[in-house]
Amino acid sequence: MTALEMKVNFCEKVAELQARKNISLQDLARRSGLPLKMLEELEKGVIPKEMTVDNAIDLAGTFGCEIQELFR
Repeated sequence: MTALEMKVNFCEKVAELQARKNISLQDLARRSGLPLKMLEELEKGVIPKEMTVDNAIDLAGTFGCEIQELFR
């Protein structure tokens, strides 16, 4: 899997889990501690430059999954 494929998978998986758990972007920002602007970028399929591994770990924790699941 290429880096680009992993980025696409990550954005799609975040959107999928958000929809599955019926969480608004605002609520996801509140629960995860991530800035709303960052989540809006992910929703557009863009990984923000300021996003860190810790941010991805926070999202995984919010969704109740392992971090690697966000890249599949």
